[in-house]
Amino acid sequence: MEESKYTGKTINLYQLLQEQIIQIPIIQRDYAQGRRDKKEIRENFLDALYDCVINNSPIKLDFVYGSLVDSRFQPLDGQQRLTTLFLLHWYAATKEGRLAIPEVKHNLKNFSYETRISSREFCAALVEESITIESEEQEMRAAIIDSNWFFLSWESDPTIDAMLRTLDAIH
Repeated sequence: MEESKYTGKTINLYQLLQEQIIQIPIIQRDYAQGRRDKKEIRENFLDALYDCVINNSPIKLDFVYGSLVDSRFQPLDGQQRLTTLFLLHWYAATKEGRLAIPEVKHNLKNFSYETRISSREFCAALVEESITIESEEQEMRAAIIDSNWFFLSWESDPTIDAMLRTLDAIH
């Protein structure tokens, strides 16, 4: 029997998105860190990320592992962290006006959800379309839902609902 060797490397999400399409597979559960009852987990994780950004210091988020399927990385562990990091990158790119840069947009489009068609379409629209972050008082959920590209049926998707809640927490 041939022995397989697994290797790993330490990279950030943006580097991973430059190298790989990340596809949350259909077998994974919905995005849970944004659920109402996960507020403490969400806030603790976002606080740790905030401290990292403010102090310009790396944070080790344990390992993320999965498989390459049709040239796409499908995580088996790390989906929640990857999704929160994707939302944080999207928010920063939007706030700083960097989503208009083709390379940034292309890399963020390399993140996809396959759990539901609506989740996949929302992630794509979030990157492809635009919103303006006007003030600290603005609610991200409302700004996104009020956008002409947002389908009201998406509000019933638990992953999208959780993503909107996380974006409000990031903001």
